[in-house]
Amino acid sequence: MHVRANFPPLCGRDHLAFRSYYHPCKNVIDGDLCEQFGLMDAAAQREVTEGLDRTTSELAVSQDH
Repeated sequence: MHVRANFPPLCGRDHLAFRSYYHPCKNVIDGDLCEQFGLMDAAAQREVTEGLDRTTSELAVSQDH
């Protein structure tokens, strides 16, 4: 939620409305948000990972797989 709220998509559309246009968006890993996470500075990444109960390095490793 933090990434979606603080880093709007490049196209300017509402991210959740775009993703759930045909079907509700539930329990889905969004590749765009994962990519944006990698582009964020270290402080913003820490802020996101605090809400996920994970460390930044754990999340970065899981993105590589």
